[in-house]
Amino acid sequence: MVGTWHGGGKGRSVMGEKSGEGSVLAGRKILVVDDEPDARTLIASILEDNGATILEAGDGDEAIEMAKREKPDLITLDLSMPGKSGVDVFVAVRQDPECAEIPICIITGRPEMRKLIYERPAQTAPEGYLDKPVSEDILIRSIRKILKLKGE
Repeated sequence: MVGTWHGGGKGRSVMGEKSGEGSVLAGRKILVVDDEPDARTLIASILEDNGATILEAGDGDEAIEMAKREKPDLITLDLSMPGKSGVDVFVAVRQDPECAEIPICIITGRPEMRKLIYERPAQTAPEGYLDKPVSEDILIRSIRKILKLKGE
């Protein structure tokens, strides 16, 4: 099982924390789901450096269980994972009455999989969609928009 991080971005910076932006995600709990440890660590580090509390899941089953237990403010979700895919996770979260309202931002290295999300029996589309590799600025801007946070 992948560990859980609780942090506010202090003492660690992946891409250089920008002045005045360190707490833009303060008070937000984000579940980062990706089977690739390097990708998961990069996304988690960027979000943590901007004030978010991070939860991590390395597979689909763990992601669903953590979403139900932790009720994060947002889920970043890779689509291409072994076992239960990100598409399966997306559908499961959307069909669970307790989790259906959790915003989901798809982050994938396989843009051709985008159509799979829209062909599944989920109630709604994801709130965000980013292609890998994702830049810090684009990731933070997208998360702010999804969570309806103020900022540049």
